[in-house]
Amino acid sequence: MKVTLREIADRANVSISSVSRALSGNETIALVHDQTRLRIIQIAKELGYHKLQPPQASSEKASDFRVGLVLHHAKSKYNDPYFSEIIYGIERELMTRGLLLEFTVEVEECFKSEPFADIEKSDLGVICVGPLKSSIVKTLSKQIPWLFCVGGLEVPGIDGVTVDFRGAAKHAVDYLIGLGHRKIAFIGGSSKVGASLEQEERYLGYNQALSENRIPLVPEWIRDGRFDPAHSYEAMLDILRSKDRPTALFVASDKMAYGAYKAIQEVGLSIPEHISVASFDDIEMSEFMNPGLTTVRVHKEEMGRTAANLLIQRMEGTFPLPMTSYLPTEFIVRGSCAKREDHT
Repeated sequence: MKVTLREIADRANVSISSVSRALSGNETIALVHDQTRLRIIQIAKELGYHKLQPPQASSEKASDFRVGLVLHHAKSKYNDPYFSEIIYGIERELMTRGLLLEFTVEVEECFKSEPFADIEKSDLGVICVGPLKSSIVKTLSKQIPWLFCVGGLEVPGIDGVTVDFRGAAKHAVDYLIGLGHRKIAFIGGSSKVGASLEQEERYLGYNQALSENRIPLVPEWIRDGRFDPAHSYEAMLDILRSKDRPTALFVASDKMAYGAYKAIQEVGLSIPEHISVASFDDIEMSEFMNPGLTTVRVHKEEMGRTAANLLIQRMEGTFPLPMTSYLPTEFIVRGSCAKREDHT
């Protein structure tokens, strides 16, 4: 039975990506502490790990490709249940081709220390994980011959795989409207390297759903949770302090929904009896919330696998032109939403 990176990571008590970097064979860009790297290598030997060879159907050149990641915050992304699944999918797909992730850098490093300056770039592919501003992606594309974006916005001329954030968000809000809700709050997220709250696709989907149903926006019910549970908790408390309380809430990520849950329940309100909650991502714990969270399911691991697969095919010359692939989402109904009879 083949030993996986996850088995080595569990034994070493480190992330899968740390194992990948430690076993990359390139100490100059491994970005793993020496003692940790040696411990990982020793555990890999004890478990009988061998780097996978590319399948026969794959070209010989594929085994010479080098692939790394660019992330917003490397540490938080490894611990983030949404992005870690995408990264896991990337790693699994690369392993089937005999490749490992060779390095991980944060966005700001790309503009401060020029981490790619001393790396041979002829066979270098880099995957940007998460939403980044078009201007940042365009700048990175000038430093790297093969750039691929996953889980963000479509950038003209740059390869990518993502989902229809706006359409899926609109579907979730339409569901709340279909239950009779007209007072629908929104907690979204902004980022200095991504979109502002008002430009983020999930907010635009929320706005579109309200507009098409002639429901006015209430500024007091729109808050920035910064994709963080603690900020979302405070954002929800602000919403609950408004003169007129909403009957439903759409949140741009499950992590932020957890903070909103805490705020709602701490003030003595019940979900969904007093406030219905719908969200986005469907990370693992959402099913086990009380009540279970209604949310948009994003196939995160598959998105990572698709990104790695398409990047390699692009580097092999299979696709002569840049392309963006959209994976489908699913709307998962659980116990956090209820019908609202009072439309006032």
